[in-house]
Amino acid sequence: MGRSGIVTKEFKGDENTSYHDIIALFKIYRSVNWRMQIKINQVKHRFQMEYGTDVDSFLDSIYQAGMDINQDLSGEKERIESINRSNKFLKLIDEAVELMRKYHPNGERYYWVLYYSYMSAYKAENVDEILDKLEPHFPKITRIHRATYFRWREQAFEAVSGILWGYEGENVKLLEQFQKNYKE
Repeated sequence: MGRSGIVTKEFKGDENTSYHDIIALFKIYRSVNWRMQIKINQVKHRFQMEYGTDVDSFLDSIYQAGMDINQDLSGEKERIESINRSNKFLKLIDEAVELMRKYHPNGERYYWVLYYSYMSAYKAENVDEILDKLEPHFPKITRIHRATYFRWREQAFEAVSGILWGYEGENVKLLEQFQKNYKE
């Protein structure tokens, strides 16, 4: 069975605790999203300058003319594939977060915590600024305590991690608990 996920250290042996490092994933999300937007904008601008049309219209005209994009645009292929990989990466995270938001019992709460902490274009200066931004979303709570924020953030990480990589960690915990209970 192949591995999928974000590798933050060189894989050595059976154990790689950082293989599914959800925190590292969210820490790079804003940067990857920023770079993606720049690349997409550059490609759009380049196509507009060189071909006088947008990318979608250009590709439609190529296909209608019967050109083979792999052969006729081989110089652009690597760049387009790189953008496509990054875009798929972002969409995967966005879909997992949206799934959590929609179906998890605390999904709305966790969504806003992740959004203001990692996903919004604006990076907050500190936790107090994030708490200020969260406040309007929770009118029944006068002020969210810092400890509550960190607990919610950790729970949001667990929820999204479960969506992205399954509940491997949860299964291990349950197995250990059953083994401990049945040994006694």
